Amino acid sequence: MGNFTSKMLDELPTPTNRKEYFDDSVKGLTLRVTTTGIKTFSVMKRVNGKMIRTTLGRYPTLTVKQARAKAINILNIINDGINPNKQSIEHELKKITLKQVLDDYITSRGTNLKVDTVNNYRGAFNGYLKDWGEKELLSISRDMVEKRHRKITKQSPTRANTVMRLVRALFNYAMGEYEDADGNPIVLHNPTQRLSHIKAWNREKRKQTIIKSYDLKTWWDAVHALPTHELNAKKPNHSETARDYFIFVLLTGLRRREASTLTWSDIDFKDNTLNIEDTKNHESHALPLTDYLVKLLRQRKANTDSIFVFEGNDPTKPMNDPKKQLAKAREISKLYFNIHDLRRTFITIAESLGVPKYALKQLINHKDARDVTAGYIIMDVERLRQPMNDITDYILEQVK
Repeated sequence: MGNFTSKMLDELPTPTNRKEYFDDSVKGLTLRVTTTGIKTFSVMKRVNGKMIRTTLGRYPTLTVKQARAKAINILNIINDGINPNKQSIEHELKKITLKQVLDDYITSRGTNLKVDTVNNYRGAFNGYLKDWGEKELLSISRDMVEKRHRKITKQSPTRANTVMRLVRALFNYAMGEYEDADGNPIVLHNPTQRLSHIKAWNREKRKQTIIKSYDLKTWWDAVHALPTHELNAKKPNHSETARDYFIFVLLTGLRRREASTLTWSDIDFKDNTLNIEDTKNHESHALPLTDYLVKLLRQRKANTDSIFVFEGNDPTKPMNDPKKQLAKAREISKLYFNIHDLRRTFITIAESLGVPKYALKQLINHKDARDVTAGYIIMDVERLRQPMNDITDYILEQVK
């Protein structure tokens, strides 16, 4: 075709089939014209018997002069034994940001991550790492990690550890996920290792808050008073749902989310059991229901059309975290408690009653990968009925 000129390229007709033109000035510079008239510069060169094409850009946005300069640069890269397409991929991967890694990580984990877990990840990220969101992953250094951990520690040592555990998980994911064209990892180290090397991780004290046995009656009376208390004069207030939910968690030891998302299909009134498939540790969980719980559930079922045992403001959805009713129960009882404290209270009472170790683990659906013996013990749900009855009887005795 000769040397490319602007006049020549402007006058090229729109072909009926895609057509390729070659520049005589820079060997390897081509112009592809599509049936819609789009003109695109690229470089073509055979390397080790394989034709490599690298797109440069569209004409006239990219001028002939600019296309030649880019083509010469690409050809020099090829002559140095480097595939420019691989180099481009690696360049883009090296520019990936921490926010992109978070999104990719959550997407890749899919349903293995609970909604609450995803919300916690995004909450920690937006609360403490938002200014790092658009930073290239490879620009985040060990010094940055150490300084940010120290800064958050001043506010909350536990939160600082939580945030950095998220950073650690994202880097570990990136190290295994992002590779160059030859299959080598783009990310070679995890900057949170600095915290381990200098022993900077904060020591965390496990919460031990429970409702003491001598406070159980005060708590019980306060929770039962919710529907008729002056604090709930404004209707509707869903205080009855919250009341039943609090009592249910105390008498079953279920995790907060496991209880709040229960559906009636999880309840078997014939066998007086509940069965949960979607648990925190992804293990199905079956529990016997005591007479007290069966009565509570039957009363709820008789007064609702929702599929959820503890329905939300919208009956088609489960109850959200009942923060308002929790605050009112605290105010009435003058006892400070969280919903997870109810689970801890259940566990503490079970231990005090001498419930066998493996039965208790089954009751609370606790899985310990280090306990090999537990994997060989299959606990029939009926064998858990007596421990459940004992725990309920103890609590009911305390609240008389």
